Amino acid sequence: MITVSRLSYTLANFSLGFWFVYFQYYWFPRLRNERFLHKEHFFLLYCALLSAGFALLNTAVSFVPASTLVGAIPIVFFLGIEVGIMSYYHHLKYLPAFIDVTILSYVLLEFIDMLVISATIQLTSMSFAVSFWGTFIEIVIDNIIYAILGIAIWLTRAPMENLIGDIMGRSTEYLFLGFMSVLALAYILFEYSLQKLQQSEQYLIFLAGIAGVLLVGLTLSTYILMQTHLQEEHTQLQTQQHEFREQYTAELNRQMAAVRKFSHDYQNMLLGLGGYLEDKDYAGFRQLYIDIRSGWATSNAAELTIEDLDNVASPSLKFQLYHNYLLAQQNQVQLFVQTPEPLTATVTALKELGDVIDQTLPVVLPVVSELTPAMVTLELREVAGRLRFSLTFPVPLDAKLDGHTRVTTEQEVLDFSKLRESLSQSATMALQLKLHWGQLIVTLPTG
Repeated sequence: MITVSRLSYTLANFSLGFWFVYFQYYWFPRLRNERFLHKEHFFLLYCALLSAGFALLNTAVSFVPASTLVGAIPIVFFLGIEVGIMSYYHHLKYLPAFIDVTILSYVLLEFIDMLVISATIQLTSMSFAVSFWGTFIEIVIDNIIYAILGIAIWLTRAPMENLIGDIMGRSTEYLFLGFMSVLALAYILFEYSLQKLQQSEQYLIFLAGIAGVLLVGLTLSTYILMQTHLQEEHTQLQTQQHEFREQYTAELNRQMAAVRKFSHDYQNMLLGLGGYLEDKDYAGFRQLYIDIRSGWATSNAAELTIEDLDNVASPSLKFQLYHNYLLAQQNQVQLFVQTPEPLTATVTALKELGDVIDQTLPVVLPVVSELTPAMVTLELREVAGRLRFSLTFPVPLDAKLDGHTRVTTEQEVLDFSKLRESLSQSATMALQLKLHWGQLIVTLPTG
């Protein structure tokens, strides 16, 4: 097998390690929203530090006689740090998908690196390919290809992010993990077997071919899974839009019927009042007016229309908002939705916002329906690069804050602790009371 100097080996490991970490997080923008990774230069520094530690440790164990288990120490160190950071920020739910992407990144980088080394040997010689300058040229070519690849597959970030988010916790996630693990194990076994060959050129070419076949298989499998997911999402979206149209049509018909009834009653009122005036029966006029006025009922709805939700780009989120508006009507609560500016957050951020809405309004509405005024204001806007959810609701005079997630009164308790637990580490939540009003504010990352 090929042997190179310590310096060449360390530089090659640093380069591969850097891009390996970069592509690991390529489809995980949520994992990069923490304090020290949310900016690009901090993330690149993180990639460099982790790959430098791996390169130095791998060089140390590779140039001394050791067993296979000792040679696995750098990998354990490498992945252990990443899993430790994910655990610290409560991101272990992403671990199966993270392993999938790790396997895909490993095979991808190995395939390109093997091709470049094989091409260098064929175009020059084995002695040059294993020299420092030969290794340096191979590293430069690798880095150029990896950078171009990172730009070329940029449009796959959003579909992959949506796929990872939607299959999380489902059987599909673990089936995909099992498939990727089997392919990774097959590649590793081939790699260790082919390293025993005497002819390094044949070993590299054959191994590059195997990596290419596995890479094509992984890519096609991921593409098919992604297309299946997109089709399911499209079908679900069509179903939601159909339900939204039915709800909106029913509400519109109700309002039209109310308008027609009012038009008919209005004519009868005018005729009755006019008749009393014509007969100069002022007592009858006064009594009819009192009867009409006592029969009036103020609207219990904020009369939300589809035009009020134009700034909400997500059809799914529109459906959730309108569904909760109708739920507020059933509870005799006025719900005002304010979206003064268009929401430009990512699909994942809007999905998390939908989860926040579904965990707050159904909790607040039954309590608010017993208060005066029975009114809730929901405001959605983007402030300083973050998605801001604000819910304002009335509270009785004896309302008090119990910790940071509960509002307690003599009759009711508003508990938002489950919402706090479900939020990602980069999200924030604040609950406060001001005179007769309570306000819940949740901020989410937009990226």
